[in-house]
Amino acid sequence: MNILMIDSGQLTGEAIFPDLNINKYGWQQFISLDASEVEERSWRTDVIVSTCTPVSAQIIEGACKLKLIVAAGDNTDHIDHDAARARGIHVVNVPGLTGNTAENTQTICEQVVQHINAWIERFSMQADTAG
Repeated sequence: MNILMIDSGQLTGEAIFPDLNINKYGWQQFISLDASEVEERSWRTDVIVSTCTPVSAQIIEGACKLKLIVAAGDNTDHIDHDAARARGIHVVNVPGLTGNTAENTQTICEQVVQHINAWIERFSMQADTAG
């Protein structure tokens, strides 16, 4: 499991994400990446977390393992929903919050991880029932 946070610098204060409920995963967190850097770093990622950096159709199409995009805040306008839907990629957000205060940032970090954990649990349950 590989997670890529592409723009934690857009959140106020330090973005400290809690651990996931799985033993083995990689978490890469960047203050800011431009589109070409996102594309280059996302090709092997399962989850992209973005505050406001665009997650375009080109990025989505190039990320062969991508299954989940989490908007770290209320807004999802920076994500190409049509491209995600075409690939069966789930898009979720943290409704009602923006990273405009350190307290909101920490709440966003916690809810982002809750979204990822819920997705992992659903994915595991689906794999268990399919087998």
